[in-house]
Amino acid sequence: MYTWGYIKESTLSKLNLNEEEANQLGFLSRFPYYANEAMTQICSAIKPKEVALEIIVDDENIDTVITFPDEFIAFDDDAAEVKFEGCDKFVEAYDDVLQYVGYNQVICKRKGVYHVPYKARWFFFTKELHNADVVTAPADICDALPLYIVSQCYKIDDEKKAAIYRNEYEIFLARIDDTSFKTQRTLKVGGGW
Repeated sequence: MYTWGYIKESTLSKLNLNEEEANQLGFLSRFPYYANEAMTQICSAIKPKEVALEIIVDDENIDTVITFPDEFIAFDDDAAEVKFEGCDKFVEAYDDVLQYVGYNQVICKRKGVYHVPYKARWFFFTKELHNADVVTAPADICDALPLYIVSQCYKIDDEKKAAIYRNEYEIFLARIDDTSFKTQRTLKVGGGW
């Protein structure tokens, strides 16, 4: 398990600074912001945390706009599902019962329980983090974070070092693998050709 302390120490070692020196240069206070930038980039393009929002729709919230949590990045490619009142299994939620509106909102048009998949951030970094706080993100993402933070710290004063660390970060990104297998899909070709 990775902790904020580990990510911070890894970043400091790449900067070749101790915590006091990094603080005097104003780097330390920027670490959470840079980590969030990297997390958003990774989660929106490579390896998101894939979750589903469960929405229970009754008479009071039919046709109500439902906004997704702050961790939301984008809707997932997987199909949304719904279990209508009186049914015992989930079926795909088509446009006639579920409408996507805006950037992070949906409207449910019939009573039932909806599961709407979306891509989310694994973790959100704040200045209030303590060294022992566990970062709930996969190891390959946590390993990439210090490289991005270092490249951003060097960006103003040393473009050459910034470019070197940015290249290393991009190499780490190329190695991040999104291995989510929800279903085994079989392609069946019919038609006698």
